[in-house]
Order: sequence, then C-alpha cells, then structure tokens
Amino acid sequence: MSTQEVANRFHELVSSGQFREAMDELYADNARHVEVMEMPDTPYPRILEGKDKLQEMSEYWERTNEVHDSSCGKPLVNGEQFICEMMIDTTSSEGPFAGQRMKMSEQCLYTVENGKITEAKFFYSMDC
Repeated sequence: MSTQEVANRFHELVSSGQFREAMDELYADNARHVEVMEMPDTPYPRILEGKDKLQEMSEYWERTNEVHDSSCGKPLVNGEQFICEMMIDTTSSEGPFAGQRMKMSEQCLYTVENGKITEAKFFYSMDC
C-alpha cells in the first residue's frame, strides 16, 4: 500500500474505534512509538519498540481507561509520512489521574515504509 492508502485505512479504522485492528493490520513488526514524555505510574517507557510490545501497551491502556468519546482527523500525507489530529475524552482508573475525566488533543506523525507504519510520534501538552 502507498502512504496515502495506509493513511486512509488508518483513518477509517481509528475513526470507527478500531484501534487494535489498525495496529494489527497496518503496523510493521518492528514499529515504535515515541511519546512526548515518560508517563507517570505506567509500566511502559517513553519510547516503545516492537509491535508485540505496542499491542501489550494498548491492551493495558484499554483496561485502565474508559473512553467517553474520540475522534481522528483526516490525515495529511507528505512523502512517506502522514499526520493527523486525534482527540480523546477519557477517565483513567489508575495512576495520578485516576478518577479524573480528561480531554486530550494530540498531533500524531506516522512514518510508513513498505506499506506499513514503522514509527508513530505523538505531540501534545499535559497542561490539563
């Protein structure tokens, strides 16, 4: 798939709440996530590598957060990368934000190689 096709499919899946399916289908085995900062009281580092580790982290997040609403903006493609804005309204059941409802918006930059997402970088502020 081209970067545009990956971006379109990613948007289609994530917009309908199919985060796990997007990762299963579109991520390379060696994909990595780069967060803005270490998240307090989580067992995962700021930079996490390997699709299996990313899936494990995603399952942990799903268990410890109630999602009230989410959205994924239309992707903008530039060469082998695309960016999209994501919004989430969630309440965490663990950590320093346990029991607090939070709305967060982030810009997400994805790199695509050989038809698969190989890296995701997240840009957001924790000024909640």
